[in-house]
Amino acid sequence: MILQEARATLTLALPIVGTHLAQVAVHTTDVLMLARLSDHALGAGALAFSLFSFFWMLGIGLGIAVAALVAQAVGRDAKDHASVRAAVHDGLIVTGLGFAVSLAILAPARPLLVWFGQPPELVADTVLFLHLLMIGYLPSVWFSVLRAFSAALSRPRPALVFMILAVLLNAIAVYGLTFVAGLGIVGAGLGSALSNWLLFLGFAVYMTRDPGFARYRLWASNWWASDWHSSWWRLRGYLRIGGPIALTLASEVGLFSLAVQLMGRLGADAVAAHQIALQWATIAFMVPTGLSQAATVRVGLAAGARDAEGLVRAGWISVIMAICFGTCSGSLFWLLAPQLIGLFVPDAASPVFALAVSYLAMAALFQIVDGAQAVTNGVLRGLRDTAVPMLCAAVGYWLCGLPAALWFGFHSTLRGQGVWLGLVVGLAVAAVMLVWRFIWWTRRLRPDPQQERPA
Repeated sequence: MILQEARATLTLALPIVGTHLAQVAVHTTDVLMLARLSDHALGAGALAFSLFSFFWMLGIGLGIAVAALVAQAVGRDAKDHASVRAAVHDGLIVTGLGFAVSLAILAPARPLLVWFGQPPELVADTVLFLHLLMIGYLPSVWFSVLRAFSAALSRPRPALVFMILAVLLNAIAVYGLTFVAGLGIVGAGLGSALSNWLLFLGFAVYMTRDPGFARYRLWASNWWASDWHSSWWRLRGYLRIGGPIALTLASEVGLFSLAVQLMGRLGADAVAAHQIALQWATIAFMVPTGLSQAATVRVGLAAGARDAEGLVRAGWISVIMAICFGTCSGSLFWLLAPQLIGLFVPDAASPVFALAVSYLAMAALFQIVDGAQAVTNGVLRGLRDTAVPMLCAAVGYWLCGLPAALWFGFHSTLRGQGVWLGLVVGLAVAAVMLVWRFIWWTRRLRPDPQQERPA
């Protein structure tokens, strides 16, 4: 049973991991183009990405709830198309509202950057690039909703194919607009937004043609009106699950985004180096992120079928897989840091190169705990347990990680490495708390042998 569950989890997880890697490849392409453009462009892009990522992850978190809701609906009754369709519609509506709120907050970004004390020479281009990124926000989070729906039906491969095509399209568009058309940082932002829109629209059209997706009738002509007027209470129920997930993801991304702002106080070289090291950490993180979504689906299916043993087995297998991968990726970062950084910064004499190598070595330290907390979060989402994990994340990231980053970064000689050490502390505390939460669920779900023993 253990090998069977591990095989089922990997079969589902690998295409999801591939999709996440392809999605981060779009962002990596932008970073590579900006790095080739200039250190100034890379620094401005890093600051813009740090703000954008926080609000983007809020939207992604709101959409992830679709996976848990659809998986449990399918686990209860595979023919209940109405519940599946309602979950997807709710995800599209709520993430659309999240976009409107994010746009209102990020439109006047200049005062926020000035308040954070960012280098004045970076502020104007940071605001410009941030506004261009927001053009692609809505299609990106809507694609995540459709991707969660696809994964919950145990059909993650179509999303992977579309993401690979989006990587190629993004590379062509960003390079052409940035260097061939000579638009510079504007071209990078426009190319990214264009690829996001084509990705979502292409996948949405595909779902109308594929029989496995079309039977759910996601795009019925009157779904907007009917859902808004008759399903307000269901939307509130969706938010009770999706809201904590969004805040949990935003807590982690918010800590990393704030770390970028803290790096900005240490200078343009520090923030550019941080972005490069963070890019490698983000690439590695896509594997536990994919495992997390697979765990949500596997646990959700078992929960819907009221299979307690299968639920516990699926959860622990996913967590163990994440820890094993974190050990491998951390070792790779530690041993090959100069070679990995050299792919972004060929000049080994550059101050950005030396700083990025030191930061990537620190990133190696949190690979295991980062993977463990991400996957355990996914397991708990499959149980619709989202409020307590949100509190665990807030305590770990903000009450422990942020003070540690401030102390080691600005009150010790570690400086930028100290900020990264603070990230390690926050992730480790969150991982311990979340794993303990799942242990609590394990004990609760498994029957007590003493109670089963006949008198």
